Amino acid sequence: MGRSLRSKVRWVYAGVVGLVLGLVLAQYIALSTIETRLQQGDVVAELLQDSLEMRRFEKKFYGSGEHGDLAAARDHAEAALERVRENEAALAQHARPGELDELQAVLELYRTGLGRYPGLAGDRREQLVESIRNAGGEASALTKVLSQRERENLRTGVQVSRTELLLATSIVLVLVLLGGWWLARRILAPLRSVEDQLRAIGAGSRRRLTAPNQDRELVSFTHAFNAMLDELDARSQDLRRSERLAALGVLVSGVAHELNNPLGNISTALQLVAEEGRGGDPALLEEWLQQAEGETARAQNIVRGLLMYSRQQPRSPKREECRSLKTILDGALDLIRATLPADQVTMRVDDALQVTVDPERLQQVFVNLLRNAFEAGGDDVEVHIQAQRGRLADLRPGPGGHVVGDLVVHGQDLTPVVRISIDDDGPGIPDAALDHVFEPFYRGRDEGSGSGLGLFVAQEIVQDHGGAIGVSRCPMGGTRFQVWLPCECEDRA
Repeated sequence: MGRSLRSKVRWVYAGVVGLVLGLVLAQYIALSTIETRLQQGDVVAELLQDSLEMRRFEKKFYGSGEHGDLAAARDHAEAALERVRENEAALAQHARPGELDELQAVLELYRTGLGRYPGLAGDRREQLVESIRNAGGEASALTKVLSQRERENLRTGVQVSRTELLLATSIVLVLVLLGGWWLARRILAPLRSVEDQLRAIGAGSRRRLTAPNQDRELVSFTHAFNAMLDELDARSQDLRRSERLAALGVLVSGVAHELNNPLGNISTALQLVAEEGRGGDPALLEEWLQQAEGETARAQNIVRGLLMYSRQQPRSPKREECRSLKTILDGALDLIRATLPADQVTMRVDDALQVTVDPERLQQVFVNLLRNAFEAGGDDVEVHIQAQRGRLADLRPGPGGHVVGDLVVHGQDLTPVVRISIDDDGPGIPDAALDHVFEPFYRGRDEGSGSGLGLFVAQEIVQDHGGAIGVSRCPMGGTRFQVWLPCECEDRA
């Protein structure tokens, strides 16, 4: 197993701390360098000040003859000479080879000349004055040169420090950006992948969560989440079994109620026939016998619908290969042609459109929907069938209807589907009844018509195929049934 998210975060944190410390160290070095140069500048400035002061007192002594001025000039010369000796390393940063030695020599000559001045007279004094002036001038010139170089070096040092600081800051910013990119790629991108998968699961996808990498936290999370999905699936299956048991209870009570009425009517008619005997009115006897026959047919219809439901209940749809949707619809029309006006059905379905279904069971769905249309609308009803293939987002039902089936209720917009629409121009279904048409033994028509199981069986078959079925009112009147099936086939060329 790979690194954990925690270790990656720690590496990023350590990198950021290291970069910050590096930037602080670079700033500290730059400021220390500037501080050193400022200290060197103070030494050069004080040396220049001593050289200027000794010349000033020297000139003042020549004018006034005060020995105090001579002593002051000598003191400044000694201070300058001592300053050069004590700060030779700092001054060497600004002096060329031999200049400091030359400066010390002229300062020593200047200081010695000032000391000898009181003891000389005449020409020798004049010669000494000339020597003192030359030495003082050279000392002042050298200190001014050192001062100028120090200022230039300070200016250059500040510029270099500024450049180094900007360079260090730029490097830190680049490394921070690289760290952010690495963080987004190694941590945020896997988390976004998990988020997208969770969003898809929340939208109805049953695909298991997959870890985008081998980070311990993500692997542990996906294992725990998938275990939760497995548990939910198991509980969902238990709930579905419970719902089927509840539906079975409804079926049993419904069958008992539905069969009780025709059986009671048959018993009553036969009792009347028995009471009349052979000497009874033939027309009346025939009427009672026809009534008994009709009630028998009604009971047979109820049992037939129950058998259809019992046959399809334990089976899963056979979908081994792609089948032509138009061929399946044609077969459904052939099945109703003997009892219903199939010539009043118009169909607009592409011959190349295919679906992966159990054809016999899907035919039963269309037979039940067509029979429902003709029984509700009468012999004059017109039925229109059309089919479309596309994405679920483009073929979702409009407002105002009732839909059952996870494909439409929880399906993803990009899921490829086939939608079959069956419209009739009959009286339509009241809005209050739309939510009940797929319930077992629900009749929106006369109580004695139909078994009440046709639409219930149709929606069970459609959902077993992973599809959905819906009912709504047509915009121009009548009823519209729509069936959505997942499309796993390519259209035939």
